[in-house]
Amino acid sequence: MSEKTFGPFELQKAYKTEPVPADFVQRRRISAAMHTLAERLIRAEADEATLAGWAQQLESVVAAIGEPDRRDTREANRKLFTGAATAEDIFHMMDYDPVGGPSNPVAPQVAWLHEDQDGIEGAVHLGLQYQGPPGRVHGGVIAWLLDAALSRALHAAFRLGVTGTLNIRYLAASPIEETLHCRARITGQEGRKIFVEGGIWQGETQTVSAEGIWLTPKSLG
Repeated sequence: MSEKTFGPFELQKAYKTEPVPADFVQRRRISAAMHTLAERLIRAEADEATLAGWAQQLESVVAAIGEPDRRDTREANRKLFTGAATAEDIFHMMDYDPVGGPSNPVAPQVAWLHEDQDGIEGAVHLGLQYQGPPGRVHGGVIAWLLDAALSRALHAAFRLGVTGTLNIRYLAASPIEETLHCRARITGQEGRKIFVEGGIWQGETQTVSAEGIWLTPKSLG
């Protein structure tokens, strides 16, 4: 791992270009296994004895893991804003992102296909654990994805902000177990307010539209 340090506008580049730490290779394996397990077991057809056997195996794993210490990333985040974050700090922040973080087993695994100052695009395949109405992605999961996508458009344009408002309009069903694309771009700025819009598409059909206002921290305004 290099000794170079990074600031907030170098975060995405560093995360993509720095080598993955050896421990995060294993963290990602654990997350992928947990993600697959959740997808395969939800609503699984099985008899009581089979379910009891699975439950016992999983309870044994939980007992073996116990309650390990956890890293607090607040200090890493503070270091980022002073340009002092290491690559290890960045992986500890980004790899657990609740949308797309490969070490976070509950995160929808978005593949970010395109990111620049003109906007971003990601692709995601959501399984049954994200279902709301039969065959459809839960509306709250859609909001979860779009909050992340619109925020990412800011980072791609080298701007910082936190969600102020997020308005979502559901236009059509977003199906589970199909590839969906999320897109977002900045549309303007007035003082501390940054205006962002985006949506979700299945193929050529837009299923959700979103617009919001992100607020630049006062210390940067």
